[in-house]
Amino acid sequence: MNRFFKLCTGVAASVMLMGTIVVTGVGGAGVASASGSLAPIKVGVVCSCTGPLSSSIIVGPPAYQAWADYTNAHGGIDGHKVQVIEVNDDYNPATSLSEVQKLVSSDHVVAIVDSSDVDAAWSKYVTSAAIPVVGGGSSGELEDTDADWFAVGQTLDDYFINFIDAAKKVGASNIGEFYCAEAATCQEGVAPFEATAKKVNEKVGYVTQVSYSAPNYDAQCIAAKQAGVEALTVADAVAVVESVAADCVKQGYTPWQIALDGAVGQSFLTAPGLENHFIGSEPNIPFFADSTPASKLMNATLKKYADATTLKSPNYNEQATQMYVSGLMLTAAVQGSGAGSSKTITSADIKKGLYAFHNETLGGMAPPLNFKKGVPNPVDCWYWIRIQSGKFTTPYGVKPVCVAPPKIS
Repeated sequence: MNRFFKLCTGVAASVMLMGTIVVTGVGGAGVASASGSLAPIKVGVVCSCTGPLSSSIIVGPPAYQAWADYTNAHGGIDGHKVQVIEVNDDYNPATSLSEVQKLVSSDHVVAIVDSSDVDAAWSKYVTSAAIPVVGGGSSGELEDTDADWFAVGQTLDDYFINFIDAAKKVGASNIGEFYCAEAATCQEGVAPFEATAKKVNEKVGYVTQVSYSAPNYDAQCIAAKQAGVEALTVADAVAVVESVAADCVKQGYTPWQIALDGAVGQSFLTAPGLENHFIGSEPNIPFFADSTPASKLMNATLKKYADATTLKSPNYNEQATQMYVSGLMLTAAVQGSGAGSSKTITSADIKKGLYAFHNETLGGMAPPLNFKKGVPNPVDCWYWIRIQSGKFTTPYGVKPVCVAPPKIS
């Protein structure tokens, strides 16, 4: 729902993935050879890294590559180097399917990492090929409905109760939603949002769609204000969330803003209308956290191996964390499979390791993960965040809150 972003900016241009790029080993140059007689683990990263919704999602693939570079510099996974093959589908379903088919049939990847906004185009194909989708973003419908999608953090089914709980945290009894006009997933989220609110007796005062290309959001802000909306979630790009907040301020309207995952960005700290009026959540340990050994290692790894433009981007956000943690999940799966000494790691080995997860938190970087064979495995946990005194904070701690969404008949 929140993987919706505007066109890539010049800040991110140096890490744009135009077509297919093979990047492996320390520094991301060339193709890593296997360690001794052990074959590399080939992983495909599929990204909608250009197109109308890309500005925030583009920080994710460099973080995955940084994890791979660090891992390879430290001996790989049980001696197997990680070979990352990144493809850009340009937010085009036909291109996305074609690129994934090449990854499977020509490059022989054993896992896919999903950073695509048009993944429905190839979901049936990877299922038929028995290729697991190991992490990436977790805000699409497939993480809730497809048994071969293994989410690394909070999934879409839990977003709606999350929004409502956020409103309650700040004492708001009337909530509203502006949802993106560019993607079907945004529209599909409206009905469950309203149904969840009704189930828990929370008032939804105003719901409307918005376009990232709109000149302003004055009319929507005025309508939400007149409807008495006290907390507003904008299911769109970071840039749109900021524009809505700024336009609402111009109308003398400063509701609490609620956002999560890729709809939160570093630039929120200086955006009008968001200072001390923002509460949100993240699917994994928050991207700004640096209070645990595992998060300290992540930040050090990204600082050393990721492109500087990634870390300095105003849109730097949780997508980077989710991609890095997706690498940790692959490591744990391979190690848990017991196949590390095999010459070749297979997709079946990775699935076996994932099915062995029992409240796996990947060193505290993820909520408890449990995967059962043959059924979808949604993750109904999140981490609270706020903006307070010009800084992102975790006022309720860095441990996940797990709340199962109510059943909607």
